[in-house]
Amino acid sequence: MTGSRFALAVLLVFTWLSPLQSTGAHAQAKAPTKIILAVSSPSLSYLPIHVAIRRGFFARRGFDVQVVQMAAGLAAPALLNRAIDYTTVPSGPATAASRGAPLKVIAFTSVRLQHLLISRAETMTVNDLAGKRIGAGGFGTLPAYEVRTIIERYKLGPNTLIVPVNSALDRLLATQKGTIDAGIVSAPLDIKAEEMGLKSLLHVGTIMPIPQAGLATSDEKLRTARPEVIEILKATIDGLEYTATQREGTIELISRWMNLNPTQAAKAYDSVKDTFSKDGIPTNEQLKAYITMLGATAGLKSDIPTTALFDFSAAAEAAKEMGVKK
Repeated sequence: MTGSRFALAVLLVFTWLSPLQSTGAHAQAKAPTKIILAVSSPSLSYLPIHVAIRRGFFARRGFDVQVVQMAAGLAAPALLNRAIDYTTVPSGPATAASRGAPLKVIAFTSVRLQHLLISRAETMTVNDLAGKRIGAGGFGTLPAYEVRTIIERYKLGPNTLIVPVNSALDRLLATQKGTIDAGIVSAPLDIKAEEMGLKSLLHVGTIMPIPQAGLATSDEKLRTARPEVIEILKATIDGLEYTATQREGTIELISRWMNLNPTQAAKAYDSVKDTFSKDGIPTNEQLKAYITMLGATAGLKSDIPTTALFDFSAAAEAAKEMGVKK
């Protein structure tokens, strides 16, 4: 090969490789942003976020979401130490924020409780539980607060006992055995209860409009990575929209996630579908109910300003850019 031909060949090879090199550099620049998301145990209360992960809504927006299971009480310290980026359990961060920690709840996926009051079959109405034994968590827990509210609302009287039974599954089994007459469980355990011959007496969310799960993060994240926060919230809104409109697809995801058969998963979906928000932003009534709940379960002062616990401005911005209507 002559010198001129060799030079031409090199030029052609260089020209052919250049787009590939450019593409490689571009791909490297667009590498997904790793996000660590802390959850507690699997719960339908953050179903839309699970949907967003499984349907690739976070990935489409450039995020690689790593889900880690973590005790609810560890979420606030983990956020402050930058060990995680977000958590689906907002109660810990909200409580810490009320005491001065630089943390905020930025969205709620479920805005009504997904807990149910189950009972033995012979109990016909909630009023029939007067003077009976109702299973809940220990003092200071959300289920115990729910049972106290039910006793007051339905005037069940001072002889109605709150029996501390730690887990929802234990409350289910105790009700079946007759150790207690009723108990608070979370969806989809109500489906199992009905299969065991028990009865779902009350969807607690119909009388207690308390948000349950969502997203919380640090003030630092909101300040230094607001575009990321907004994109995370957009993916969450995508998950909310899919959950609300794509029944069959969501049922399929519930079935795999919760290890339910299709019929059970359909019942679970129908049980919780009306508990979710459209844009992650609760109403003022729901926020007040949430603060009241934290006052009863975590000792929060009732007069604490909502701005100390919540910052929904990024969610509002995300919803506006996506054209979400209330």
